[in-house]
Amino acid sequence: MNPILPLNDDELDELDDFLMSDGMPEDSMDISTLDGFFAALIVNPNLIMPSEYLPWVWDMENGEGPPAFPSLQYANRMLELIMRHFNDELSAISNDRFAPLFYTLEQPDGSEFFDAEGWCEGFMLGITVFGDPWQDVMENHPELIAPMVLLGTEQGWEMLEKSGDDKQATQDAYEAISGAVASLYDHFQEQREENTRGRLSRPGRNPSGLLVEAVGMPVKVGRNDECPCGSGKKYKKCCGAAPTLH
Repeated sequence: MNPILPLNDDELDELDDFLMSDGMPEDSMDISTLDGFFAALIVNPNLIMPSEYLPWVWDMENGEGPPAFPSLQYANRMLELIMRHFNDELSAISNDRFAPLFYTLEQPDGSEFFDAEGWCEGFMLGITVFGDPWQDVMENHPELIAPMVLLGTEQGWEMLEKSGDDKQATQDAYEAISGAVASLYDHFQEQREENTRGRLSRPGRNPSGLLVEAVGMPVKVGRNDECPCGSGKKYKKCCGAAPTLH
């Protein structure tokens, strides 16, 4: 298994089916929301470990409810897909080739509409949960997150309703998302490099943000070994504690 291999269309569908399955908590993410959530984690200059963000994938409301996996093998497979998608998105954003993953809705006239609300909700959740670096952006550079606020918050939805042409305003915001992600990545670049230098000074930790070691970890890591996500905790107390097996 190649941990940096992008998911193909069938694998994206497989992951989305899992996220929307009965075994997941009621407030779990779908694939588009996950994509937006990951974008917020990636542009964040702080390195956020799977043990910190996975609970919010399972439970957007409280970050608590774990999924019910039918087997360890199935849990390994879904974690592999999640980590590979994170790694691919990290590579795309850092190399300025990112395209957000939206659902396509067919309209009555036969045209297609890209639904970005779920994606933006995921992005805004990433800002809310891991908000330390975001205060300056929200106070001094709100234009950098304007499309996400407009499409991913109740305040934004109210603004759209009052715009006089909410369809066009929605389209404009949707088209601005990729550029906003690129601008945010650039905005945090200096802080990101400083944080990376700090991680490089601590031996034994992955400074890149690429989650290579974490992929497939339930198979390869003993429960009493140090978790490969880099948290410093035992695996059973960290990423190994996430799945509930039935």
